Amino acid sequence: MSLTSISFVFIFLPASVVLYRIVPGIGRNALLLLLSVLFISWGNPADMVLIALSIVFNYFTALELAHLRRSGGTLMKRLVLGSGIAANLALLVFFKYVVFLLNNIGALTGIQFHLTLPQAPIGISFFTFSAISCLCDVAKGDEDAILNPLDFALYIAFFAKITSGPIVKFREMAGQIRQRSLSVQSLEEGFKLFITGLAKKVIIAGSLGTVYNAVKAVPLGSMSALTAWEGALACSLMLYFDFGGYSDMAIGLARIFGFSFSKNFDYPYTSVSMTDFWRRWHISLGSWFRDYVYIPLGGSRVSKKRNIFNLSVVWILTGLWHGANWTFVIWGLYHLGLLLLEKFVLRDITAKIPSLIRSVITFILAVIGWTVFFAEDVAYAALYLLRMAGIGGSGWSDRTGMYLLSGGWILLALAIAGSTPLFASAAKKISTLNKPAAEVIGTLFFALLLLGSTAFMISDTVSSFLYAQF
Repeated sequence: MSLTSISFVFIFLPASVVLYRIVPGIGRNALLLLLSVLFISWGNPADMVLIALSIVFNYFTALELAHLRRSGGTLMKRLVLGSGIAANLALLVFFKYVVFLLNNIGALTGIQFHLTLPQAPIGISFFTFSAISCLCDVAKGDEDAILNPLDFALYIAFFAKITSGPIVKFREMAGQIRQRSLSVQSLEEGFKLFITGLAKKVIIAGSLGTVYNAVKAVPLGSMSALTAWEGALACSLMLYFDFGGYSDMAIGLARIFGFSFSKNFDYPYTSVSMTDFWRRWHISLGSWFRDYVYIPLGGSRVSKKRNIFNLSVVWILTGLWHGANWTFVIWGLYHLGLLLLEKFVLRDITAKIPSLIRSVITFILAVIGWTVFFAEDVAYAALYLLRMAGIGGSGWSDRTGMYLLSGGWILLALAIAGSTPLFASAAKKISTLNKPAAEVIGTLFFALLLLGSTAFMISDTVSSFLYAQF
């Protein structure tokens, strides 16, 4: 089931909220788990089987780690933790990377592999990282294991976050699973955030997807620099509103049911450096790699060479996490190179550049990176970047580029403005002028957002989740 489907928005979600408010507190976690099972099994029931196996394995592994931590079995605890992490990663590698690895081995050796794998379970990267977070937090003592298996299963399979995150660490959610409070305010905040995210996805990202698809349909041999940059801008903004919108929806859903998840995006396109960008973009993923990979490797409190090695491991893994394609690896290495330049070479120079100029440069660098990220293969990425540089194709401008610009510049301009705090700041200022009027206007505004989003969903112009494959 998709969070942007009519059946979810107008049937599944309202029914879930009503049932959740009716059921006594002791049964609410069980209800959410039942709803999550239904959500996951809606399109492909086999997904739930694999997720259930992951839940059972990690539940008992976490209990064993908690026991070993209390009993002082340090060596055995490390062995159990290592085995648990390896088993989780093995599941991820099997479904996402085996074919990629075999294809590359075949390309090097000439051996042809014929392997057909079942479809990867929904949100496999997200629930796998959640499981690893649990094992690490329990082993370290940051959080105790959840004794109730149904509560543990809810942590892994909660429908608000399993499709595309955010990646909520075990220590951030375990306490809320055990006890959380409900209020009218949390319900209101949750619905507003959900509707905002829905509008971002289906209206803004969907419209930007139309522009991006129009550019993709242009043959690279005849593409101008103007057209290429329009496509790059459209895809970069589309990704922000698609994934940022989904994150808002997930966090809003969690809030409706009493959970409080941290924000996953913080206006990343206003960043003044790539380091700043990665503190604002997909915050939960960056935080996960920091806590469970970078810091255990030694972080930055090591020699320069070791620090570069640690960063390299993180960014190669970050690239691969997004998918089994060399374009993702190159994208990760690209950001690694930029971060190393900022950290070790350009730190004193960039500090003297005005913030606005640094933000523009950072945005352009991010757009170039997304061009590689979205390319179907390395050759396409290389040719597309050449077109962006005005090399080959039809030069700097052509009729196609001018036509797309004349019809899409308003959308691109509004999307760029919407990726900054501009509209949110204006709304906040207006709300302080006249609170009763602001509440009425706000209610009408969210009603119109929901109505507009519904129109887009019905007309089937919604782009699919860009991160659903992860």
